[in-house]
Amino acid sequence: MNPKNVRLKYKRTWQFPEVTHDFIKSKCKGKILNVCCGNSDIGDFRMDIIWQWIQDRNTFVKADMFNIPFKPNSFDTVICDPPWNLGYHVRHKLIYQLRDMVKLNGILIFNCLWFPHIKCMEFVDVYIGLQQMAFRNVSLIGIYKKTQEQLNKYY
Repeated sequence: MNPKNVRLKYKRTWQFPEVTHDFIKSKCKGKILNVCCGNSDIGDFRMDIIWQWIQDRNTFVKADMFNIPFKPNSFDTVICDPPWNLGYHVRHKLIYQLRDMVKLNGILIFNCLWFPHIKCMEFVDVYIGLQQMAFRNVSLIGIYKKTQEQLNKYY
């Protein structure tokens, strides 16, 4: 028996906290792809390497984040909450996969601790979800927009 009398609260893993989920959902527009979706129900299409029980098999796509099986420029919003410990040497491959899925004037919502410079996309804003307790995870959400001006800089 544990004399500390710890009170734990359990929830399913691989999903945003409810407040983060609602915040991200409020930023989405149009046709949505959610890459590395886990248990999230945000998006017209949700993609992950592992099928989660909550996912609708009609809209869930089992795929690798480095090989997104959709045509480029297909989505108004792309969401990604990648593994935060993703190696430096492969981050660019993920970023360009995500960027290529976004339509002109569409957005990429990226929940991660690292915010890359993305060719052909403008870094629009960053949001920080702060906890009121010390030593807790923080949520950092970057929003990028694919614009003609940015495309003209590189092509």
